[in-house]
Order: sequence, then structure tokens, then C-alpha cells
Amino acid sequence: MNLRNVSRMWMLGIVIVLLAGLMASGCGSSKDAYVQAVYDGTLQAEPNIPIGKAFDQFFKNEKWKSFKSKEQQRIVEFNGDCTWKKQETHAVIQFTVDEDTKDFQVSFVQIGSQKMNLMESLGVVEKILKNYKP
Repeated sequence: MNLRNVSRMWMLGIVIVLLAGLMASGCGSSKDAYVQAVYDGTLQAEPNIPIGKAFDQFFKNEKWKSFKSKEQQRIVEFNGDCTWKKQETHAVIQFTVDEDTKDFQVSFVQIGSQKMNLMESLGVVEKILKNYKP
């Protein structure tokens, strides 16, 4: 092998190692700052239970995203599948997030086709958090 081929092989090796490192660190799949704030955060009703960990236990096929609503509010939306009232169903839970402080509150819950009012929404989220087993 000549020096040119050795240099190319070294460069290829370095590129492969860098790409493997990026993939291992989750580059591209990391949560945005607003999703991370809710995922790592807690609610006043259960201040010692991280929302994300409790949701990971309760739901399957979880998906998190954030977006701006028509009213220009920052929304973090969670989607996941669960068993509710002995039925497999899909849930959507939204949190309104203050973009400056990253404080948040539950603002919408729908389980299957049933949209909950605010009191019911808080009760549903509290139930999910209380089911968490560290």
C-alpha cells in the first residue's frame, strides 16, 4: 500500500468513528428544549415523579413534539398507546409551556375519542403519575 491509500484509509476510519459517535449520542433524535422541560419536569400534585419516566411506564409507542398553536402558545404534545378502562386506546396529552421560563401546565387530554375538561385532564395525568414505580 502506498502512502496515499493509507491516508485514505485513516480518513475513512476517522469518519466512521465520528459517525458512530454521533449515532450513539442520539444526534437527530434528541428532544427539543421544550419537550425536555416537560419530560424531565414534575407537576405540583406529584413533585417527586418525573413526567417522562411515568409516561414511559404507562404508555407504549410514545411520541413527543412541540409546536406553536394558532394563538402563538408553545405546546408540547405527547401521543401514546395505553390500556384505559380495560381497553387498548390512544391518548393525546398537551402541555402549554412558557417559552421564557419553561414552566408548563396540562392544557388538553384526549383518551380515545373522549376529550377531557381541565379537571378531568388533571385527574388523568395525576393517575398516570401515581401509577409510576421507581
